[in-house]
Order: sequence, then structure tokens, then C-alpha cells
Amino acid sequence: MEPHDVYIYIGDVHRDGHLDVTNAIKQRKSEHGLKESVLFCVATYGGDPSAGYRIGRALQHNYKHITILVAGPCKSAGTLMAVAAHKLIIGDMGELGPLDIQLKKNDEMGELSSGLVIATALDELKDCALSAFRSYIVDIKYRNQLSTKMSADIAAKLAESLISPMAAQIDPIKLGEHQRAMNIALSYGNRLNSHAKNLKETSLSRLIAGYPAHGFVIDRKEARELFNDVESPEGFSLMLYDIVAEKIFNGELSVSGSPEVRDLSPPPEHEVTPINTEDSQDDEVRPEEGKGDSESDSGTAEPAGQESNTPSDRHDEGTEQEAGTLPTDESDEKHQ
Repeated sequence: MEPHDVYIYIGDVHRDGHLDVTNAIKQRKSEHGLKESVLFCVATYGGDPSAGYRIGRALQHNYKHITILVAGPCKSAGTLMAVAAHKLIIGDMGELGPLDIQLKKNDEMGELSSGLVIATALDELKDCALSAFRSYIVDIKYRNQLSTKMSADIAAKLAESLISPMAAQIDPIKLGEHQRAMNIALSYGNRLNSHAKNLKETSLSRLIAGYPAHGFVIDRKEARELFNDVESPEGFSLMLYDIVAEKIFNGELSVSGSPEVRDLSPPPEHEVTPINTEDSQDDEVRPEEGKGDSESDSGTAEPAGQESNTPSDRHDEGTEQEAGTLPTDESDEKHQ
């Protein structure tokens, strides 16, 4: 019997999934009550970061200790849900992903781009400009024997003519939108981690801006560099992981698409099938043949000194003597 409630969440992260999780917790609370800890099994390619934050908050509001079992890909908003946990259990097929926010492309249908794209472009332009300026100033000064000031002015103009056409393609408004989108992940992550405190000091910044691609794989080994408490599945969590991972592999559960939320909590300990007391009492009053077990042996015999006139009592006395039990004082007086 596991000492925590158990739920699974398979599919995209959006508001419908948050509603399903909330209803599942509410139903369990009204019918059986909630335990102090929860095991939350997740497999998702991500989705709405606000929905991921709400799911993480729902778990934190209702449970003192949260363990998230990563049974498959747990990307983007799924990683944000993992930040809400006090402990992570990552299976062999489980993986996390970076937290860089994905934005829709205005000129493409159904395609997304990372919020880090413009910031990365600006960093590349800066490095390119510095490299071009250094190369120009050295070449101009020593090849043409010009002063440092004149060489620097010429190098600056050449670098500017090289970088300006590329920098002009960056929309400052779009840059602001991307920066605000990245702040969403930072703010949500800080709020969730302030309760769980499972992230290491610089891990949130690394999750947001420290990986080269949104689909980058963060396996169990690397997750231990980011989180304080990361384990391999064992016992009940291993059994649950094997079942969920197999269903995902066989296509019975889809990691993408509408989320599927299930309450797999073990039944409460007090819900045990009651014993039929009538049958047990019948067994007690029917002694087995050849044994002296009777109702009088179980502490219900009449006190010594009081004579019983019923035939059944006389029969019981005979039975006790035949079984080798010691006669009572009352039987001694009768023999005398």
C-alpha cells in the first residue's frame, strides 16, 4: 500500500488538462480525503506554460510533498511542472527539456520559434562586429603604417557597413515580445521553486537560456546537475513506470494531443471487506468432533457451585471429562 495519492497526466499541457487535474483531486478529497504526498506521473511534449504553472500550483496547494515520475518526454511546460516537485523520478525513457518559450511565426502556419532566437542573433552580431573591428584595425595599422586613431576610425566604419544591414532586420518590438515571453518562464519557475526548492542555484537560468535547442534532451544524469533530488524508479514507481511506458510505446497512450488524466491512487486502508460475524459465531458454537472446545471453554461457563438442570449442560460436563479436562468443584461434590 503506497503512502501517497497517484495520478497520471499524458498529453499536451493546456487549460483542459488543468481542469481535469483539479477535478480529480477534488473528487478524491470529497470521497476519501487526501494524503500528505502525491506521485504524479507525466509524459508530454509541452504546451501552455500558464496551464503548466496552474497544474504545479494545484499540486502544491493540496499536497505537502510532491514526487513527479517522468515516464517519457516531459518537455517545455512539462519541465515547468517538474519544477513544482520536491523530488523527481526519471525512468530510462524519461527526459526533460529546456524552458525557452515557443512563439508562433507570423508568416508561417503552425510553426513555432524559440524566444531565444532574436537574443541569440544579437549575441552573434555583437561577436561578429568585435571580431571584424579587431581584424580591420590590426590590418590597417600595420600594413599601411597609419596612426592608431585613424586606423580605428576606418575599422569602425568598415565594421558598421558589414553589420548594419543584418541589424536592421531585427524588429525592436519583436525583440521586446520575445523578452517578455522569456520572463514568463523565469517568473513561473521562481514561484514554483520557492515552494519546492528542488532546483539548484543557477539551474533555472540554465533551463531558460543555457541550451542550444528547444528539443534538447535532459536525461536523468544531466537532471542531477540541475535538481537536488533525482532518483531512478523502484518499487511501486517502477511498476507504474513500466506500465505507462509500455502503453506509450504501444500507442495506447498518446504523448501529444488531448491530455488524459487518471486517478490511480490505491484504495484507502479502511475500505476492507467486512467479516461475516454471523458465520464466525456459528463456527464457535459448533465444536469439532473429538475436541473439548465449547462455549463453556471460551469463558461463558456458569460459576462453580451453581447447578445447571438443563440436559445440554450435563452433556457438556460429560464432554469435558471425556476430553481429559479437570472436573470442577461441583462435580466433586456430586461424586462424594
